[in-house]
Amino acid sequence: MRDLEDIIRMLAHAPLLYDDGQHIQVQDYLEGLEVELTKDNRRAAIELYEWGVKACRRFADPLAYEQLQDVLGLQAELWQQGVLKLHDWMSWLRQISESQRALPVYDFAAILGELPEGYMIHDFHDELQYRLQRDAGDVWANQERDRLYTSLGVNINV
Repeated sequence: MRDLEDIIRMLAHAPLLYDDGQHIQVQDYLEGLEVELTKDNRRAAIELYEWGVKACRRFADPLAYEQLQDVLGLQAELWQQGVLKLHDWMSWLRQISESQRALPVYDFAAILGELPEGYMIHDFHDELQYRLQRDAGDVWANQERDRLYTSLGVNINV
């Protein structure tokens, strides 16, 4: 389990070391690991990181890359909370890397009004969680959270 946590941590954090997605390599992920991987775990991590690199290349533009970083960070958080299953996340990452899926798109200003500069998907998730903590029956917040979760690979039907 410690190996898996470290592998996932690097999936979400290694892209933060770069300003765009053009230069990150599988080796960059592997060098950031704190644990020594077994042969099988290393092979699985390399496959995962290859998808990560492909996703970074696909969203190499600085603004798109920042959005990808934000999404990966939120997904890591959702995985730690047990909301996003590892299989579903890996399927999402493969689809993103192979251009079979797009990153979530929102016009936050149209949805929420005036917002601070740099407001992103993770912030939107936090806003939805805040609203749901105040009122678990908030229909709009529940619908938006479900829509966001679906776009992040969460299987909400489980």
